[in-house]
Amino acid sequence: MTSIIAMANQLWWNQIILQFRRTTENPLPTTFDLIDNFRLPLELQDRLRRVINTDSFSLIAVTMQGFINSIHKIDSSRHYQSLWSPSIPTQEHVDDACLLHSGHDTITIVLAHAREDAQLTFLSLKGNQVSNENTLPRNWNKAKKGGVSALTAMMQPLKFASGGYDHKIHLWSMKDDLSHASSMPLAVKHTSVIHSLLPIRDTSHKLVSAGADRNVHLWDLCSERVAHTLRTSNIPYNIHRTESPFCTLLEVAHLDLQYEVHDHRMIPRRPAQRFGFTTQAPPGRYMKGDTWTHFFVSGDRIGRVRVWDLRNVSKEPYLCQCFENEVIQVVKTDSHILACSKRSEYRLISIHGG
Repeated sequence: MTSIIAMANQLWWNQIILQFRRTTENPLPTTFDLIDNFRLPLELQDRLRRVINTDSFSLIAVTMQGFINSIHKIDSSRHYQSLWSPSIPTQEHVDDACLLHSGHDTITIVLAHAREDAQLTFLSLKGNQVSNENTLPRNWNKAKKGGVSALTAMMQPLKFASGGYDHKIHLWSMKDDLSHASSMPLAVKHTSVIHSLLPIRDTSHKLVSAGADRNVHLWDLCSERVAHTLRTSNIPYNIHRTESPFCTLLEVAHLDLQYEVHDHRMIPRRPAQRFGFTTQAPPGRYMKGDTWTHFFVSGDRIGRVRVWDLRNVSKEPYLCQCFENEVIQVVKTDSHILACSKRSEYRLISIHGG
């Protein structure tokens, strides 16, 4: 019986691999070429929280204390530009951030704060000019801990979702003039803090939420109900899209096999495809990788960056030593990877196919 189940699981995963291979067969990167390195200023008690792509020219880096910098990707003698400095940095406690593109070259930066007052704030960026910080009032469960722990921009313009320490998820709609946003609570039941949110579109628009309760819910935005629920093997920290709209990749708190690929159509009949590496300490909540086409890239606590081909996760990943300290986030941008360390060091790595 065990062998029959194993054969069935392998057949299921082979079907997923065939889905990943429907598009162009891009070769797996075989070499990494370090083309640039730099450091951003960071206060003594501050930490990098999120790096987000804006366009082909720059990224936005947000720190725990609310400092916002623009990072120029390549071909620039000036690696970064300061966009925003909070008046009282020690009171910020930023947990996450997302960007809303509102047209007319304006970007809205939404910040999630782990505090009871001003849990959500936003600023508008046009060129190099940043507006004053505005607060969005959030209806939260005062019997629980206050604060917003996760944000994501939705696929619809000027919409985003938030998840909180109070276990609640809200869907937000920003006004066209970027002056305010209204919210609607979603009937998604988590029993612990929300760690990650991700909009997807398979057969319909959905919002995926992952919490410290080890539950991952897929909320259908059209029918306004939970379409699927899966339970992970440990606490999930981040959710990523894959090449198949029916599959998501989760980063999970393990000492090995930290990554899980789930097919929403097979819940709960088939287990996840799990892969990873052996480490002395599990990844932290704020450590985050990235996906593109059929690749996944992530960092670890000793400064290494790995790239997996999701068509064959049993194969050893390609490895690059970037830092001597923890990799907080890795972002895929065009034909490069930007690795970001705990000490605010940045490495821009060019990917060469083999």
